[in-house]
Amino acid sequence: MKFESLEKILLFAIEKERDAFDLYTFFSELVRDDSAGRLLRELAGQEAGHRRMLEDALASGTLGSIKGRREARDLQLSDYMVVETVTPASDPHQVMLFAMKKEQESYDLYRELLLNYGDTPLGGVFSTLAAEELRHKETLESEYSTHFAQWL
Repeated sequence: MKFESLEKILLFAIEKERDAFDLYTFFSELVRDDSAGRLLRELAGQEAGHRRMLEDALASGTLGSIKGRREARDLQLSDYMVVETVTPASDPHQVMLFAMKKEQESYDLYRELLLNYGDTPLGGVFSTLAAEELRHKETLESEYSTHFAQWL
Protein backbone atom coordinates (compact mmCIF):
# COMPACT_ATOMS: atom_id res chain seq x y z
CA MET A 1 0.00 0.00 0.00
CA LYS A 2 1.37 3.39 -0.99
CA PHE A 3 0.37 6.67 0.59
CA GLU A 4 0.30 9.81 -1.50
CA SER A 5 0.13 12.25 1.39
CA LEU A 6 0.35 12.77 5.13
CA GLU A 7 -3.44 13.08 5.15
CA LYS A 8 -3.78 9.55 3.71
CA ILE A 9 -1.34 8.25 6.33
CA LEU A 10 -3.39 9.79 9.13
CA LEU A 11 -6.62 8.38 7.69
CA PHE A 12 -4.98 4.95 7.59
CA ALA A 13 -3.77 5.32 11.19
CA ILE A 14 -7.23 6.45 12.33
CA GLU A 15 -8.73 3.33 10.77
CA LYS A 16 -6.12 1.13 12.49
CA GLU A 17 -6.92 2.73 15.84
CA ARG A 18 -10.64 2.18 15.22
CA ASP A 19 -9.95 -1.48 14.40
CA ALA A 20 -7.92 -1.89 17.61
CA PHE A 21 -10.74 -0.29 19.64
CA ASP A 22 -13.27 -2.65 18.04
CA LEU A 23 -11.06 -5.69 18.65
CA TYR A 24 -10.45 -4.93 22.32
CA THR A 25 -14.10 -4.01 22.91
CA PHE A 26 -15.36 -7.17 21.23
CA PHE A 27 -13.08 -9.50 23.17
CA SER A 28 -13.63 -7.65 26.46
CA GLU A 29 -17.25 -8.76 26.24
CA LEU A 30 -16.29 -12.40 25.63
CA VAL A 31 -13.69 -13.04 28.30
CA ARG A 32 -14.76 -14.62 31.56
CA ASP A 33 -11.95 -13.25 33.71
CA ASP A 34 -12.87 -9.84 35.17
CA SER A 35 -9.29 -8.57 35.21
CA ALA A 36 -8.80 -9.53 31.56
CA GLY A 37 -12.01 -7.74 30.68
CA ARG A 38 -10.87 -4.62 32.53
CA LEU A 39 -7.52 -4.71 30.75
CA LEU A 40 -9.18 -5.05 27.36
CA ARG A 41 -11.61 -2.20 28.09
CA GLU A 42 -8.71 -0.04 29.25
CA LEU A 43 -6.78 -0.77 26.06
CA ALA A 44 -9.90 -0.02 24.01
CA GLY A 45 -10.25 3.34 25.74
CA GLN A 46 -6.63 4.19 25.05
CA GLU A 47 -7.03 3.27 21.39
CA ALA A 48 -10.05 5.59 21.22
CA GLY A 49 -7.84 8.34 22.64
CA HIS A 50 -5.24 7.63 19.98
CA ARG A 51 -7.90 7.93 17.30
CA ARG A 52 -8.98 11.31 18.69
CA MET A 53 -5.37 12.57 18.68
CA LEU A 54 -5.03 11.62 15.03
CA GLU A 55 -8.41 13.10 14.14
CA ASP A 56 -7.41 16.36 15.84
CA ALA A 57 -4.17 16.42 13.84
CA LEU A 58 -6.13 15.78 10.65
CA ALA A 59 -8.64 18.52 11.49
CA SER A 60 -5.90 21.05 12.27
CA GLY A 61 -5.77 22.18 8.65
CA THR A 62 -1.98 22.42 8.71
CA LEU A 63 -1.07 19.15 7.02
CA GLY A 64 -0.30 20.82 3.71
CA SER A 65 2.51 22.80 5.30
CA ILE A 66 4.12 19.84 7.10
CA LYS A 67 7.00 18.25 5.26
CA GLY A 68 8.86 15.17 6.38
CA ARG A 69 12.38 14.08 5.66
CA ARG A 70 11.03 11.82 2.91
CA GLU A 71 7.93 11.97 0.77
CA ALA A 72 4.95 10.11 2.25
CA ARG A 73 4.89 7.66 -0.65
CA ASP A 74 8.47 6.57 0.17
CA LEU A 75 7.82 5.56 3.78
CA GLN A 76 6.94 1.91 2.94
CA LEU A 77 4.38 1.82 5.74
CA SER A 78 2.83 -1.35 4.38
CA ASP A 79 5.89 -3.15 5.76
CA TYR A 80 4.28 -2.70 9.18
CA MET A 81 0.94 -4.36 8.45
CA VAL A 82 -0.18 -7.66 9.95
CA VAL A 83 -2.43 -9.58 7.59
CA GLU A 84 -3.58 -12.28 9.98
CA THR A 85 -6.92 -11.91 11.69
CA VAL A 86 -8.94 -13.27 14.56
CA THR A 87 -12.54 -14.35 14.63
CA PRO A 88 -15.05 -15.09 17.37
CA ALA A 89 -13.90 -18.72 17.02
CA SER A 90 -10.29 -17.83 17.82
CA ASP A 91 -9.01 -19.12 21.12
CA PRO A 92 -7.55 -16.77 23.75
CA HIS A 93 -3.99 -17.76 22.81
CA GLN A 94 -4.59 -16.73 19.17
CA VAL A 95 -6.20 -13.46 20.28
CA MET A 96 -3.24 -12.58 22.49
CA LEU A 97 -0.70 -13.35 19.75
CA PHE A 98 -2.69 -11.28 17.28
CA ALA A 99 -3.03 -8.36 19.68
CA MET A 100 0.71 -8.36 20.45
CA LYS A 101 1.50 -8.33 16.73
CA LYS A 102 -0.96 -5.50 16.14
CA GLU A 103 0.59 -3.43 18.91
CA GLN A 104 4.05 -4.04 17.44
CA GLU A 105 2.70 -3.03 14.04
CA SER A 106 1.29 0.17 15.50
CA TYR A 107 4.52 0.96 17.33
CA ASP A 108 6.54 0.41 14.15
CA LEU A 109 4.18 2.64 12.18
CA TYR A 110 4.36 5.53 14.66
CA ARG A 111 8.10 5.13 15.12
CA GLU A 112 8.61 5.44 11.36
CA LEU A 113 6.32 8.47 11.26
CA LEU A 114 8.24 9.98 14.18
CA LEU A 115 11.53 9.46 12.35
CA ASN A 116 10.11 11.23 9.32
CA TYR A 117 8.01 13.94 10.97
CA GLY A 118 9.69 14.26 14.38
CA ASP A 119 10.75 17.87 13.87
CA THR A 120 7.29 18.99 12.72
CA PRO A 121 4.20 19.92 14.78
CA LEU A 122 3.18 16.24 14.56
CA GLY A 123 6.37 15.00 16.22
CA GLY A 124 4.83 15.03 19.68
CA VAL A 125 1.74 13.16 18.50
CA PHE A 126 3.79 10.42 16.86
CA SER A 127 6.16 10.21 19.85
CA THR A 128 3.26 9.80 22.28
CA LEU A 129 1.51 7.24 20.10
CA ALA A 130 4.69 5.18 19.60
CA ALA A 131 5.37 5.11 23.34
CA GLU A 132 1.80 4.15 24.20
CA GLU A 133 1.62 1.39 21.60
CA LEU A 134 4.89 -0.03 22.92
CA ARG A 135 3.43 0.06 26.45
CA HIS A 136 0.36 -1.80 25.20
CA LYS A 137 2.56 -4.48 23.64
CA GLU A 138 4.56 -4.82 26.86
CA THR A 139 1.36 -5.12 28.90
CA LEU A 140 0.02 -7.81 26.58
CA GLU A 141 3.36 -9.65 26.63
CA SER A 142 3.33 -9.63 30.42
CA GLU A 143 -0.21 -11.02 30.48
CA TYR A 144 0.75 -13.58 27.85
CA SER A 145 3.76 -14.66 29.91
CA THR A 146 1.59 -15.03 32.98
CA HIS A 147 -1.25 -16.92 31.36
CA PHE A 148 0.13 -18.77 28.33
CA ALA A 149 3.91 -19.14 28.34
CA GLN A 150 3.80 -21.71 31.09
CA TRP A 151 1.96 -24.08 28.73
CA LEU A 152 4.37 -23.76 25.82
